[in-house]
Amino acid sequence: MYFRFQFVILLTVLTCVLTGSSAGASSSAAFPPPATVSPPGREPVDYVNPLVGTASTHAFSNGNTYPTVARPFGMTAWTPQTGMDSGWVYRYGAKTINGLKATHQPSPWIGDYGHFSFMPVVGELKTHMQERASSFSHEREISQPYYYGVELDDYDTTAELTATERCGFLRLTYPESRHAHLVLEVFRTGEVKLFPREQKITGVARFHRDGAEGPFGCYFVARVDRPFSSWGCFSGRTVTKTDKKACSNGNVGAYIGFETSAGDKVHVMVGTSFISLKQAELNLEREIGSKSFSRIKWEGRKAWNEQLSKIRIEGGDGGQLTTFYTAFYRSLLFPRMFYEFDSAGRMKHYSPYDGQIHAGEMYTDTGFWDTFRAVFPLFTILFPDRDASMIRAWINAYREGGWFPKWPSPGYRDCMIGTHVESVVVDAWTKGIRDFDIDTAYEACIKDATDPTEGGGKGRRGLVPYFEKGYVPCDLVKEATARTLEFAYDDWCIARLAEALGKTVDARLLFKQAQNYRNVFDPAVGFMRGRMSDGSWRDDFDPAEWGGPFTEGCSWHYTWSVLHDVQGLIDLMGGDELFVRRLDEMMETKARFTVGSYGRVIHEMSEMLACRMGQYAHGNQPVHHVLYLYNYAGQPWKGARRIRNVVDTLYGPGPDGLCGDEDNGQMSAWYLFSVLGFYPVSPGHPSYVIGSPRFTKVTLDLPGGKTFRVIAHRNSDRNMYIQGARLNGQPLERSWILHQEIVSGGTLEFDMGPEPNREWGREPQNRPYSMSGNK
Repeated sequence: MYFRFQFVILLTVLTCVLTGSSAGASSSAAFPPPATVSPPGREPVDYVNPLVGTASTHAFSNGNTYPTVARPFGMTAWTPQTGMDSGWVYRYGAKTINGLKATHQPSPWIGDYGHFSFMPVVGELKTHMQERASSFSHEREISQPYYYGVELDDYDTTAELTATERCGFLRLTYPESRHAHLVLEVFRTGEVKLFPREQKITGVARFHRDGAEGPFGCYFVARVDRPFSSWGCFSGRTVTKTDKKACSNGNVGAYIGFETSAGDKVHVMVGTSFISLKQAELNLEREIGSKSFSRIKWEGRKAWNEQLSKIRIEGGDGGQLTTFYTAFYRSLLFPRMFYEFDSAGRMKHYSPYDGQIHAGEMYTDTGFWDTFRAVFPLFTILFPDRDASMIRAWINAYREGGWFPKWPSPGYRDCMIGTHVESVVVDAWTKGIRDFDIDTAYEACIKDATDPTEGGGKGRRGLVPYFEKGYVPCDLVKEATARTLEFAYDDWCIARLAEALGKTVDARLLFKQAQNYRNVFDPAVGFMRGRMSDGSWRDDFDPAEWGGPFTEGCSWHYTWSVLHDVQGLIDLMGGDELFVRRLDEMMETKARFTVGSYGRVIHEMSEMLACRMGQYAHGNQPVHHVLYLYNYAGQPWKGARRIRNVVDTLYGPGPDGLCGDEDNGQMSAWYLFSVLGFYPVSPGHPSYVIGSPRFTKVTLDLPGGKTFRVIAHRNSDRNMYIQGARLNGQPLERSWILHQEIVSGGTLEFDMGPEPNREWGREPQNRPYSMSGNK
């Protein structure tokens, strides 16, 4: 958590890097600016710190991130590896590095696939991860979105890394040695082949935990610009010095050796593909070809700056700018491209859904349970074409596998609940993003909502009793109440699409099912609650009990999971005042939990306590909309104060600067929206609920050359409350704004003050959309 822990050394080094000044003689010598590229100025990319979120462990998450070197949405990312082949690839507190890794890991809990690494070794050949590891220091480490560099102390070697969308580029500076090596390891299963005469290594990394059909593999080809003086294969600690080309079976690897003089640089260019070795060669030629390391690094910097410059901030200090642009960077890593281009420039992809090669887009690695909330709504504003491309990919997944994915990595994974691709599709459609096959998308949505034949990674588990009883019984299905609430929201999304497409019968049925959240609300206790198949309530209710009827949370968190009909929830609770009283209670009550069906403390529980915000657990996604619900009861000022508290205390610029799991950009996207001053509470309706802008001025550069500005006059740490608002010069009394009002361009102005204006946004006509109000 970012409770103002001090990372003075890291921030000093980053300041030196960003300003182009030297952090010390050795650092300056190890990482001189490329002669053909000007030293970086204070552009948005210079504020990004990829080490944010890396001070995490299995037991406590401060982001669970790794310092990713990639292009925006790049197919293959690269990172230094400090651990063994586990989910926590890089830990800030680690003392050694054992490889520079090609990774496709979206989350430590989901795991990696198609991964392999390179490690320079000097002197005695060491192949095992633990034995080949070298000590390093953060003082001699540079981490940027487009570049990573580190001095490997044990080998007196500098390792540098940059990347394209599908390729990696290593620059290794060795000392004088007759025994300089490069060790390549493929994790878990695969094969490697050596071609000494061509100075080339090829291979395939086949490991995946689940979710890939057919002959899955990440194919790679590595070209080295130096002759091999020795080579061989290894598995673990067993090394085979041989002239044979092939190494295969198990944890496979290869090594090559060189004789080097002090300062010799070895360049390794690596192409990857999920289609074939030939395609990996093609990707390498197309994306790197004869370009230098410095050129690829410069192009990566330019690519990131083009995206990050779409939002310009005024009025923030250095730490806030680092927090903001790092969050923006994290929001643009997933979902990753899973498509490639053939020699004629035609887009194609290996399908993890049927194991075949198809034309068209494919993306992967996003947990829709997390990212439907803010990541995809962010794309609808800034990157609508990319958003449409991603939806075309999910439609392709449906065509190839028969279902929309729920947690693609790389294909169907049985993780989390709900079928939230529906939200992504409908949110785009209602906002005017329509460059995709809506008929096939609707077909896939209806199948999710009505077909009970699958479950797990496909469709919805518990649909039959949901149809029969209007809820999922907790004695028949795990996480039943959470499922009921999420099914109801997804049904509302599909109902809105059905209505727009003129499918009135479907719309009528789905709007009715969208009311099913009412069936798991117990008025006697004022909470959502587990309900049995006989209609009775589950015994021994405790709103702080985790698990059981809920997913990674308790009733305190899920009672608010009525994103589409907050007014209906207010009515169930007894009106505005009782609703606000319960929200206040959630934030102010003593934090506690019982482990429930988990039977042990899980990291989300510990992270909630560390937040010190009562039962509000910002480290997990079910509550991400909750602070904006005050607007629906006519008291937006109460939400503003709490939103500002989360922004300022649970996010920061250091390695512990995130709370909980990052979860494919969702934690970061929440921050981006919240400091802008509005948030998409109900994706599927083209509106955003206003909170408390953090900066004096924010400018969004939108498609079509349009610009939207958010100006907060007299904004400060104390002046967090909105006194009044204007949209394009006209008074704005409502506490929400339409998507079209943003993407059409214009100016949203706020007058800020230290005390609440309790009248602004209070009247019912000025409150956000709810299904019950049909606004």
